[in-house]
Amino acid sequence: MGKDVTDLTRWAREHVTWFGQSAFRIRGSQTVVFLDPFRVPPSAGPADLILVTHPHTDHYDKKAIGGLRRESTLVVLPASCAQPGERALAAGQTETFAGVKVIGVPAYNATKRFHPASGSWLGYVIEIDGMKLYHAGDTDPVPEMSGLHPDIALLPVGGMFTMNWRLAVEAAGTIGATLAIPMHFNMLIGGRKAGERFASALGAAGLVLPRG
Repeated sequence: MGKDVTDLTRWAREHVTWFGQSAFRIRGSQTVVFLDPFRVPPSAGPADLILVTHPHTDHYDKKAIGGLRRESTLVVLPASCAQPGERALAAGQTETFAGVKVIGVPAYNATKRFHPASGSWLGYVIEIDGMKLYHAGDTDPVPEMSGLHPDIALLPVGGMFTMNWRLAVEAAGTIGATLAIPMHFNMLIGGRKAGERFASALGAAGLVLPRG
């Protein structure tokens, strides 16, 4: 498969499901990955791998994780908050979980108090079926994003607790993503139209997924 924006848009529509907030399912040929599965029903699973960016309850939803989990499921959290029975990953660390390559990337607010750099919380770069995706977590634009060059970036756009859609447009360029998908909007706090504005500003390189 090619990796121009048309190819990636088709792949994302077939393999990536957005459940609102920052919750996604990525369905690979061998592995099903969930990221921040907030309010995701058990029927969406089971999961082979669950990646949680930080311990806030709209990202670390223990009830949803329990419903998606089976005995072999791996649950990964930042090393700063991982609990017994969970795998830990630190910023800059690369590990393979359930056959998926995962890299920890710092995620934090540059000037706000909600997600301090001292929390050592994460976004994740994952490589699955030859695709490289970046889930940024709850973050502002940060230097560690520069030059990641994922095929697909999943970026928060709602403002308040994260970057807003305008800053996310700039971040997409800094990251070097071919296709960018907005998240963390129109649920709880976050601009209702932020995703559409973000995608419109990027043109063909922006894609708003329907809620799964």
